[in-house]
Amino acid sequence: MIIEIEKEYEETIEQIAEYVRSLNCRPDILYGDLYTVIAVEGDASRQDSDFIENFQGVVRTWRISSPYKTIARKVVGDQSEKIERDRRIVRVPGPDGHVRQFKDDHFVFLAGPCAVESYDQTVAIAEGLARLADRYDIRDRLILRGGAFKPRTRPWDFRGLGEEGLEILDKARDITGLPYATEVMSVIQVDLIAAHADMFQIGTRNFQNFNLLERVGLAQKPILYKRGIAAELDEWLSAAEYIALQGNKDIVLCERGVKSTTHGDYNRSHLDLDVVPAVRDRTILPIIVDPSHSAGYAALVPYQFCAASVFRANGAMVEVITDEIERKSIRCDARQAVRLSEFEKMIQFQLKIEEIGISFTGHD
Repeated sequence: MIIEIEKEYEETIEQIAEYVRSLNCRPDILYGDLYTVIAVEGDASRQDSDFIENFQGVVRTWRISSPYKTIARKVVGDQSEKIERDRRIVRVPGPDGHVRQFKDDHFVFLAGPCAVESYDQTVAIAEGLARLADRYDIRDRLILRGGAFKPRTRPWDFRGLGEEGLEILDKARDITGLPYATEVMSVIQVDLIAAHADMFQIGTRNFQNFNLLERVGLAQKPILYKRGIAAELDEWLSAAEYIALQGNKDIVLCERGVKSTTHGDYNRSHLDLDVVPAVRDRTILPIIVDPSHSAGYAALVPYQFCAASVFRANGAMVEVITDEIERKSIRCDARQAVRLSEFEKMIQFQLKIEEIGISFTGHD
């Protein structure tokens, strides 16, 4: 429900906000030049429109048609009334004093190993990334990634070091100052990972694990939320609503490719780049791209990374290894990881795009 109130009636705004809370919903208060708008988050079916419209200063109310009301950007009512909400900035602070911000026209790099396989491997990659961050002055835009717990298709494959992996990531963060994101796979892992990581990651296999989505929403940490392998856009965004309804809108959506008829031929998945502008148009949430899992092959990753940049994604998550390590020694997704020297070229490309300042705006 949308409630439009004349701006000067501050007491009415507070009274209606309290009424909304009493029905276990949340009032999202949007201040405009002439009116204050309250967007009711939650089940608005119990809201009494006639009762609300009797408050002094209330201009009108209308129902929201979007299936993902809490994260929708353009709220459209029954009579085609429209309001547009500001896009959200998701912040991830690091121990180095820098705050990484996912926001429009600000590209964030998430990089690191697919899985934490050893202390030496993880720290070497993290130190290499920190050097690049300092060299190109992007420390406030770089987040370490690495899996302590890994979902694998085959149960006998390497499935991560678990809690030991979290401790290694903690040490890498202490050494480099880089915050890190890591995957949570079950409700019972949430408290453990929340005590260590700076950002949760929800992988594609859990995109509709609604109990997990609600639980990480309650943990009040930023969440990197990947699209399901065959998810339509509305399915993905509606599932993200499970997180947002817990009072946490610090959600970064991640396009990682969907299955198509080409799957397994020359790449792993089809990277749906068109979803980037669609998400930016329909939601308040930032969106990044994962070219590593989409491509499946290191040689393809830079090209998909560059395309994500041109499509104005808010960042990219890339699996990175050192130049010295032998690829055959890597136990998890070895063929899709790019080396640090290649990742450096990807950074250079992104910074050049920003320097040029190319931007396309669609028109009817």
